[in-house]
Parts: sequence; structure tokens; C-alpha cells
Amino acid sequence: MSGPSLRRFARPSTRPRCDLCAAPLDEQHGHLVALDQRALRCVCRACYLLFTPDGAGGARLKAVPTRYLHDPAHPVSVADWEALGIPVGTAFFFTNSDLDRVVACYPSPAGATESLLDLTDLAKWHHPLLAAAVPDVEAVFVHDGDAFLVPIDRCYALVGELRRRWQGIDGGAAARQVISDFTADLRNRTHVSGRPGQHWVW
Repeated sequence: MSGPSLRRFARPSTRPRCDLCAAPLDEQHGHLVALDQRALRCVCRACYLLFTPDGAGGARLKAVPTRYLHDPAHPVSVADWEALGIPVGTAFFFTNSDLDRVVACYPSPAGATESLLDLTDLAKWHHPLLAAAVPDVEAVFVHDGDAFLVPIDRCYALVGELRRRWQGIDGGAAARQVISDFTADLRNRTHVSGRPGQHWVW
């Protein structure tokens, strides 16, 4: 899944109806990933639930989960980040099942930019959240070493907001505030549970 393939998601919706059945959508509607087109589809609750069981959409459609995980006991170290060679401090990672590999994307004025750098070190990066993420529909969002497992649609919503607010070379104060607010929201969506250091919410 790349930035250009999801460009429609980064713009305000001009079709507030379900992409499958045309039912009216509310602001908190669900999303499916169209695997054959590497694109997000906006869907009503009924259509979303049809595709939540594993394998319900076959090789074509897959529901984006709504869980959020945070494991503050395993931050991304400076050494790991430098080994990946990503030129900014914010990025998200997901497994592309078609390519059978992890893809790294980061925000830019043009939208989600897929890293063209050598990511062979990802094979050595055994972060617990990366191993837990469901391919194609969940991503690991990293900002300044703090890692969260999030629904992939949230990552592209962030990219769209940053694209609208971007100023100058590095995004400016407005873009930094968007990322700060986004990270704070992720923390608010998690709660302490399970083993020490791991937070999650479903």
C-alpha cells in the first residue's frame, strides 16, 4: 500500500456513502482495505462487520481492526532508527502481503512517502509490535522512538492532515502540533493491562 494509491483518503470525502452499499455514512465509519488495489474503502457498520471474520473477504477485501497497542517497555532505540536510515523522526511500518515484506512510509508535503532506502535491517528489528501487527491493515507508528500499533487508516488520516497543514521544508509548527496531538490521542486510547510495560485497548 503506497501513498499515491490512497490519495483519495487524504482529501475530504466527497462521497459520504458506503462504497459497497451506498448507505449514508457517519463520521466514525469503518474502513476496508481493497487488497487488489491497495486502497481504502469507506463502509457502513453493516458492511464492515461482514468482513471482520478472518478470510471473509478472500483475497479482495479486509476489515481494518480498531485495536491500539502500546509497549513502552520496548522503545525504538536511536541505534535501530539510524540503522533503518529513515530521514525523519516519524514513520509507520506495515507488512505488505503482496510483496511479503515490511514497507516503511513517512509523512511529506506530497502525502505518504514510501522509503526507497535499503530496509534489510528491518529483518533484524524484532520489535514486539511489528510482529503483532496484522498484515495490510495494521501499522506500527513510531515518533521519536515511541511505538504504537494502530489501525492503518489512522496513519493515512494523519498523513492527509499533515499534507493540509504542511508549511516550509520540515512542515513547520502546525505540522509538529498535528503529530503531537496525534501521539497524545494514541496514548489516551490505551490503558495499562497484561504484563508490565504493555498497554492495549481493543
